[in-house]
Amino acid sequence: MDLKGIIRENALPYLPAKSLFRCAGVCRGWRFQISTAFFAHNQSNSFRGISGFFFQSLAGMPAFMSLDPRAYGVPDPSLTFLPEPVDVRTSCNGLLCCQGRTPYRPYYICNPANKQWKELSKPDGDHGPDPAVVLVFEPSIMNFTANYKLVCPFPSELGEYKFEVYSSDRGSWRTSGEIRFDDNEKLLPKTGVHVNGIVYWLSTRGVTSFDLNSELCRLSSNLENLGMINGKLCAACLRNQKLIVFMLTNPQSHTRRRAAVKTWTRILPEIKLDSTLPVESTTCPCNYSGRYCDGHNQLHIVFVGDVVVLRKRNSYYCIDMNKKASNCLGEYIIHPYERFVGYVNGLVNLY
Repeated sequence: MDLKGIIRENALPYLPAKSLFRCAGVCRGWRFQISTAFFAHNQSNSFRGISGFFFQSLAGMPAFMSLDPRAYGVPDPSLTFLPEPVDVRTSCNGLLCCQGRTPYRPYYICNPANKQWKELSKPDGDHGPDPAVVLVFEPSIMNFTANYKLVCPFPSELGEYKFEVYSSDRGSWRTSGEIRFDDNEKLLPKTGVHVNGIVYWLSTRGVTSFDLNSELCRLSSNLENLGMINGKLCAACLRNQKLIVFMLTNPQSHTRRRAAVKTWTRILPEIKLDSTLPVESTTCPCNYSGRYCDGHNQLHIVFVGDVVVLRKRNSYYCIDMNKKASNCLGEYIIHPYERFVGYVNGLVNLY
């Protein structure tokens, strides 16, 4: 096999979608291979790195912040290919979940890289104007169909939380029998993380989890900024000019029938922030939402995958947890309380 063949077979599947669209212009053979459903399936299983973040701009339209504009991107960041204006809710491994703004407020599952989309059926419960919905999608090399789930906790008329799950296999919603009673708890939108069959949310009382297999929920200790590193649930915080990350070492403790045990371990070494990221150790009263202040400037933390994004005024900085390196992403005018949704620049096919 010549060099071009080696690259075609062993390198292309590991590239993000934007880079692949550029590679399609190299020759006719590459363009044909990249356009096939088999290649898209292979790429969605091979490329899993966080490529950037979707957010709502001040104008109300979706927008995309790329970690590397030369490599990662989508052809229509405003998602105007969808049938109506939408709000971005959640994302997982190349698929994006949005919600329409019409009174019906339907959910849409889409892939911004290839502009494929699907409208979901109407849920049975009232998810509210800003649902804490979480998309669960794990590509499988043995399954060419994009099978995914959507999990949404919602308050009922009596005040307790119920959990409704949409399955693409069934094409319908189902309300779990699990009910969480806590009048003072509110699950925060766009904080949900799916790790190994368990969905976690930040809440006003701590971290709430829901096991997709046993359908049991649990409240654990008060942590901040949930994310995932190497298949493990992690939480990040800032203390004394250092970024500190904790890892959940015993996920089985998130079952109501198990006794409380020590489950979080600090990951060493800590990451010391350089002078371009001035951070004070004082936290705001709403520290559960990951917002810090130094008395004058608000600093916002976003923890998605193995990437941490820090906001200082209108400047955004990215820290790669694996490489222990940081760089400036530029300046963006975004609402200070807006939460980002991480996105993987993949070629997942919805049909």
